[in-house]
Amino acid sequence: MENIINNQKSLMISSLNENKLPEISYAPFVMINKDIYVYLSRAANHYYNLTNNKNCSAMIIEDEKDCKTIFARKRVSFECEATKLENADEAIYNKFDEVHDSSMMMVLKTLDFDIFKLNIKRGRLVKGFGQAFDVYIKNDEYELVQVTEIEHKNK
Repeated sequence: MENIINNQKSLMISSLNENKLPEISYAPFVMINKDIYVYLSRAANHYYNLTNNKNCSAMIIEDEKDCKTIFARKRVSFECEATKLENADEAIYNKFDEVHDSSMMMVLKTLDFDIFKLNIKRGRLVKGFGQAFDVYIKNDEYELVQVTEIEHKNK
């Protein structure tokens, strides 16, 4: 799972608008420990969606050019709770500089961007056909539980 997370620089994010309808977009992200951080512009719908409704989903997915088959791209999705950080820790900005172009990050700091923390509640990892796992975080570690066809149908 760490390979999927570490090899991608952006994630898909699904949030609910004021009418409780889903909207999807993407955002560059960094991960520190087991928390996801996204840097969002006030011009983006999901900025206001997350400000007004903290529930969201995020998906990090293998690039199409790297997958064996388009029908089973490796991916991890998370149910999250979003919080806009009023005073983000310098370590978060440093991680964005490290993962993303630091000169670009310097420009973004002068614009209408804020950092949101996505606190992971649970997730689903798909490694390929018949290889799905529920993801939980316990004691700051990932716990993976394989999903069987019977369990999947009952959810």
